[in-house]
Amino acid sequence: MASPDMSMSFASAQVGFVAKYLASNWSLDPVISVPFIFIPTVLYLRGLPVLLRQNQLNKEKAPGTEAKKIISFAVGMGLWALAFLSPILFWSMVYLWVHMLFHVMVMIAAPPLLAGSRPWLAMKAGIPQSLRGISQRIGSALTGDGFTGAVVKLVTNPILDVAYFNIVMWLWFLPKMMTLGVDNKYVMDVMHLSFITSGFLLFFHLVDSPPYPSRIPNPIVRLGVILGCTYSSWALAMILGLTHHPWFTVYSHIPSKTLSPMADQQIGASILWVLCMEPFIYTAYYNIYLWLNMSEKGTFRDNALPWLKKVRRGPAYSVVEPED
Repeated sequence: MASPDMSMSFASAQVGFVAKYLASNWSLDPVISVPFIFIPTVLYLRGLPVLLRQNQLNKEKAPGTEAKKIISFAVGMGLWALAFLSPILFWSMVYLWVHMLFHVMVMIAAPPLLAGSRPWLAMKAGIPQSLRGISQRIGSALTGDGFTGAVVKLVTNPILDVAYFNIVMWLWFLPKMMTLGVDNKYVMDVMHLSFITSGFLLFFHLVDSPPYPSRIPNPIVRLGVILGCTYSSWALAMILGLTHHPWFTVYSHIPSKTLSPMADQQIGASILWVLCMEPFIYTAYYNIYLWLNMSEKGTFRDNALPWLKKVRRGPAYSVVEPED
């Protein structure tokens, strides 16, 4: 029997191959990274120590300063940063399965963590003193009864936000739209913005994020929304995975790509099928826990109003947060 080759040349070549993938093609798109990653992170890191010092003085914890909330923000923002700054973004334009991983990270995995971290007070405390007057005026306009406030109420309408999430989920998997997104940088930015905004607007309603109230306060209604969006994602995954031909020619004509288009599409469908479940599951668990906690305390008083009216008009009960 021949002795094994101990030169490690093959292993070294593989290590170099992986290192090349990891070290190359890092990106920095200011359209996404500045408003959605860098500015919120800087404000949060500036404001969090202020709130922690206030906690010590007041002997109570401000919302969002609990250890698990800080970890939730770090993981959620880390997922966005990993998706948009690391080579994942570049390879998502080469392999459909990487695009699907990117899609799930940005649109489904990160938003519930960020909403649940309740970062708003920390970000507000992190605003420089010279800009606080402007930020207060902007905040008053966004939450007021004028035109700007009316636009915000329209944008945060839960029925529209659920529809927006599912439209974005399906729209960019139309072959022509996918081709536009991969081939045109400006369309790609629109695609990425739609991923971020649709995911956050949906999960902002499904996870309580004080001091801003959810417009779907009923946890039972939230569970129905979660179920519907999960089924929508599964349906897309099944169609992609069970189709007998590749959908996206833009991923089929890339030089030196060895993975077949059909295998690429099936792996992407598997990623969507499996990885989309976890964020929806832990969001559902949160709402089940909230519902049971409220029922135990006698604060959940449902009535006979149709669920659509509950969405429009608000709760039929007093909201009580689950105990940490």
